[in-house]
Amino acid sequence: MPDFSQRFHWETLPVRGALCRLDETYGRVLRDFQGPPPVARLLGEILAGTALLATTQNSYERLIVQAQSQGALRLLVAEISQAGGLRAYARWQEGEPVDLATLPDALLAITVDPGLDRERYQGLVTLRDTVAESLNAYFAESEQSPAFFRLMADPQSRQAAGYFVQRLPGVMEAADWQLLTQFFAVGPDAALFNMAPEDLLPQAFPGESVRLFPPQALSFSCSCSRQRVADMLRALGQEEVEETLAEQGVISVTCEYCRESYRFEASDVAMLFKEENDGARLH
Repeated sequence: MPDFSQRFHWETLPVRGALCRLDETYGRVLRDFQGPPPVARLLGEILAGTALLATTQNSYERLIVQAQSQGALRLLVAEISQAGGLRAYARWQEGEPVDLATLPDALLAITVDPGLDRERYQGLVTLRDTVAESLNAYFAESEQSPAFFRLMADPQSRQAAGYFVQRLPGVMEAADWQLLTQFFAVGPDAALFNMAPEDLLPQAFPGESVRLFPPQALSFSCSCSRQRVADMLRALGQEEVEETLAEQGVISVTCEYCRESYRFEASDVAMLFKEENDGARLH
């Protein structure tokens, strides 16, 4: 089945949720990945968490989930567009074990970019022991709404998936919410993620009707391009770019998300600034 996310809610309970499967996207992120298995697993988990978070947004251009620290894991980031394009990458300190529970000064930032030059919204929480626990904390602290995430990523099989439920305003017994979170917390990954949602979800509250919305297709997508790199070089300025060219003989920029490389020879650099210099001479 192609990658997707799918929203659902119980008709008579103040609870909504979503599930996602990202095997193809996760496999593409790991295609050129050369790092330790814990980082590979975290890439799958943050991809799934980002896809699930996106189901809570009505309108956005990009949603970015980013973890940073001064420890072994320097950066872990995933991004999704409203069209369903996902990408992710990580930076880590070689030779040091990566464990979220031991990272110093670690933060999780969730940024919603509405586009059209509108102001971004960002929420920050302290990074917890897992990506799922960090997202739970984000909803409790920033959204002030209880939520529960379960995320799965297996670098060997290149499978990634997740479930998310959120308690909404309304009458619901605390015991029922606890029952629901336990329903998603227990059991092996295969039993939870390989069962069709129309078969699984009614088991949480037998007799309660669950509405499943149409799935949204998801896929790997990177927004890098030669034009974007050219614009970045122009922003650096001709002097700095030409100094780099003189030192290295060629300017090579590799996208950290998709590993696509863009090379700019001396003739390419000259063309970058030709239009700008011609315009300056005219004035």
